Amino acid sequence: MLRNPNTIPATDTIIEDPMMEPFFITKAASGGFTVYERVTRGQKDNEYLRTVCYPSNFGNALKKVAKELLNHSEKKQYNTVKEYIQSWNEIEQKINTITMLD
Repeated sequence: MLRNPNTIPATDTIIEDPMMEPFFITKAASGGFTVYERVTRGQKDNEYLRTVCYPSNFGNALKKVAKELLNHSEKKQYNTVKEYIQSWNEIEQKINTITMLD
């Protein structure tokens, strides 16, 4: 289901990173997490949010973003399992990079 980007409650915390685009995570004031995808639809290229899932914790939210990035990659055919796993490892490394603290 698509929703207007302005419908995220003001009390939610929005967690974004360029490496996660077009996905981002919100944390509700009540403590729950949501993973969203930014999508553009229609003749006027209207922007919407697609709810991806409601993970139980932040770690699971990051894992879901990684899986979605793999599934939404431009590459749609892998000639070997090794090639698919290498793509997964690259995305996982990007997610690990954004979670490292300086």
